[in-house]
Amino acid sequence: MKRNSLSSLTLAIFLVGCSAFQGLSKAYGQMDEGYGIQPLHEQKGRTISHFIPASIQPLLLPVEIEQYLQKLEGNPPDWTQLHHSDLAEQSERLFQYNRQQDSARENKTLLLKQPIAFIWSGFLRQYLTEFQGFTLALGPELTNTSWGLIRFKPIDLPDYVVAVPSIELRKSLLMRQKRGEHIEVMVVCIGTIISNESLIYAFSHEDHQKGMILPVVSIQSLIYLLKS
Repeated sequence: MKRNSLSSLTLAIFLVGCSAFQGLSKAYGQMDEGYGIQPLHEQKGRTISHFIPASIQPLLLPVEIEQYLQKLEGNPPDWTQLHHSDLAEQSERLFQYNRQQDSARENKTLLLKQPIAFIWSGFLRQYLTEFQGFTLALGPELTNTSWGLIRFKPIDLPDYVVAVPSIELRKSLLMRQKRGEHIEVMVVCIGTIISNESLIYAFSHEDHQKGMILPVVSIQSLIYLLKS
């Protein structure tokens, strides 16, 4: 793990597929159509878990995340021992602790291979006629737990993220966009924790006293749910 990886963490929203879509049709033809370009579902009273396959471990609620971390890590970190008023010293402590945890996690292969699901937030952007769907802007969700602040860090996201609604829903969404509405979407990310640097322990940039854990997940599929 590089030391500067900790200092470079931010909580800024990162947008996916927000600008140029030239050559999208060609790129889409070369992609797995079941990955980045997905149906936009309505919940209609159903829970988020309803849309997640039974073989996937949901990490949606604080208690689910805490139980998973206990299996993977054993005990929460002592954030008071990791924190220091000198940022250079704090970075060194975090670096050493992360390295220690990476080493201790090496025998948790089966757990690391277990697919998990977590939530990121999103909203509809440009409507693409050729796909009859909307591009999405994505951003992280933060979850408060007894372990600290959890912020899942996805990697291997597709280049193009497009939510395709039903015909009737599409008409409604286009009318809402025309009225200037901000239409939110929940994005269920499904993947596996990477084997190296699986979790990154850090402190929030907004609250330097608040410990934060970033599970690094290689994304394999996405599910889009219209937020009620």
